[in-house]
Amino acid sequence: MLKEFDTGTIQTSRQLRAWREMMSDVYYSLDVARPEAHLRGNLREVQIGNVSVSRFDADSQRVFRTRQKISEGPDDSYVFIMPQREKMFYSQLGRNGFVAAGDYILVSTSEFYELSCPDNFVNYTVKLPGASLRQRIPDLDDHLCCRFPMNREMAQIALTLATKSAATLSKSPTPGHAEAIGQRVEDFIAMVIECEDTTAVGQEKRARFLLRQRISHGIRDRLTDADLAPRSIADRNGISLSYLHRIFNEHGTTVSSYILDQRLQLAYEKLANPLGPRLTVSEVAYSVGFKSASHFCKAFAARYNMTPSDVRQR
Repeated sequence: MLKEFDTGTIQTSRQLRAWREMMSDVYYSLDVARPEAHLRGNLREVQIGNVSVSRFDADSQRVFRTRQKISEGPDDSYVFIMPQREKMFYSQLGRNGFVAAGDYILVSTSEFYELSCPDNFVNYTVKLPGASLRQRIPDLDDHLCCRFPMNREMAQIALTLATKSAATLSKSPTPGHAEAIGQRVEDFIAMVIECEDTTAVGQEKRARFLLRQRISHGIRDRLTDADLAPRSIADRNGISLSYLHRIFNEHGTTVSSYILDQRLQLAYEKLANPLGPRLTVSEVAYSVGFKSASHFCKAFAARYNMTPSDVRQR
């Protein structure tokens, strides 16, 4: 089924609001921010079984999947995004950077993210069901936000399969074929992710992966506790301190670094979201578990190459 939205027919003063509603209708509940109310944007989506393929062509904007939006509209999906024109900024789970035209990024709809693009930005997005993709790739969340070197050639094949399938089915939809083709698109994108070079991290047994995942969720739930530390985490999970360190070391990080990254990510969310409460930098620092505002500012600048005030003023 084809859906197409365009702001060209909408009154200029209402374009940004209408675009936000369009984006939320096609994908899931989102916030969209930009200084002006006018926004040129075109969005085309084709549903292929359980997979959605869309083309995005619009003016500059910042797109947020905030914690409030996640609670208002839960969605267990992954979005595979391939910019075709210009580069896109991303931030999720403490990872941030730019994805260039011709590359790709995988993000989760169950975690906060920001995606920001310049004028005349064009990209294709494939939205995939979370449960079935995780069944195929148990450590899927480790592949989010360009963590591993990507296989661009395989990604281009996946994009061609997805876009050609969408173009064909938008003209002559056949439900039986759509389900089968959607499954093939999902399988091929899973293959692209599995082709990423993870050798530097090493192979982790599923039992340890599940334990680390549980511990990571527990850490994120307790970030505001200024006394959160490796020893208390190990005790809470009934494991030794050395085993806790081993679980995180296998993924190229430490427990303390993970806690710091998650606190900085939560602070970034609070500072970057223009629709959230206006807290001072010190209030943000204390609200995410830092005991010192100066330590927070120094760590934040080292992590994001910008000050907390810079993020707020963007």
